[in-house]
Amino acid sequence: MLGELALEGCLSVGLFPKLGYLDGLRKLLQDGSDIMDKANAEASYKVWDVNWGSVFTRANGSAMSILTEYALRKHREPIKLPEKVTLRSDPPPGSSSRANVAHLREVVTTPSFRRHQDLHVIYMSRNNHTSSIRGTLLLLLLSWTGELMYHLVLLGLVVVFCLLGAFGTAAVVGTGLVSAMVCKTLRIKRPSGYLSSNEKHDACMLSAVHDNAQTWYLYMGDRGVIDWVLNKTMLQIPWANRLQIAYFRIAHTLQLLAMTFVAAQKGVDGLCLLVLLALTYGFHYLFGPHSRARQWLQAEQASIDAHTFRFSGGTPMIGAVHTLSQARNAEWMETLIAPCPRISAWLHGLSSSGHPMNRQDLGELSPSDRSWVSLNTQLATEAERIIRRELKKGKATESLHVKQGT
Repeated sequence: MLGELALEGCLSVGLFPKLGYLDGLRKLLQDGSDIMDKANAEASYKVWDVNWGSVFTRANGSAMSILTEYALRKHREPIKLPEKVTLRSDPPPGSSSRANVAHLREVVTTPSFRRHQDLHVIYMSRNNHTSSIRGTLLLLLLSWTGELMYHLVLLGLVVVFCLLGAFGTAAVVGTGLVSAMVCKTLRIKRPSGYLSSNEKHDACMLSAVHDNAQTWYLYMGDRGVIDWVLNKTMLQIPWANRLQIAYFRIAHTLQLLAMTFVAAQKGVDGLCLLVLLALTYGFHYLFGPHSRARQWLQAEQASIDAHTFRFSGGTPMIGAVHTLSQARNAEWMETLIAPCPRISAWLHGLSSSGHPMNRQDLGELSPSDRSWVSLNTQLATEAERIIRRELKKGKATESLHVKQGT
């Protein structure tokens, strides 16, 4: 619920709100920011700010999950990144220089162990757009005139259902209508500085359910947009009087009683409710299941791109993320990869842009560790190159806009 409200920027009630939704609105108005803090504390997604090294849980409920699901709606098969690299074999210790030259050769190697990791790269930007036909129609329906017509239609349906004797269905529709009108009296404001940033660089934030996940999300692009959705509160809960809070408690009870009455009555009442449900879900399908994401992107003049990549393991993925970022150091990954000598050598290899490392760079590592460092350095470097190439294509998945020519 909080994620939907964060994107809509206002309190809203549909024709058939989920059971408990109205009581949730009552708790939100009554407890204010406290219930938002509790919801964020229970959030399962962690976020690593790669550029700054901080770790936190997602804010604003499921707001970013709604946007991410919309961005990935047409992505099915991930881009499989290379698993084989070419390395130069080390000569046997104590051999002569001529023997060393003869022994130097290129060998193809692959990771001995694979635990595939899927990385969804979500790129968000602020661009100028003109509205598409679909976007214009949606904005018209969400305008003041469209909402007025919608409420008049619902009022007419209540009268028709009462004349047909479908009092349970009339009560359900009437409760939704009055609840929507009460929500209009409660204005939600955006915090000052909304979607702005005091940093000049882009964001690079990695997110997953836990430290050992197999599916990861990398959010890159405009720092103002990404930082606010992931890390800052997007809503200022409006003040509500006791009467408004009490109404949502009563409306929740009426909804339960009306649904129970319809289920017990069956007959015309049940048939009317079934037809109305079918029309509602048909309307929802017509305008798409991602209307909130589209509406928010339209209002904020934002674009969102998505690409999915499959890595052979977690180390190449973390290395690619590190090289894609503007991170000052590697502190952000300490909870993901434990520091050790070969990790230090690996990070040194990444900072050298994948150039071959000499014995001095590898230090006193064992032959197996040296092979591990060389393998994962090249895998991460190659993955970074492919990801940058795909991001340059820049095919925005936001369908409400048509980019203006430059």
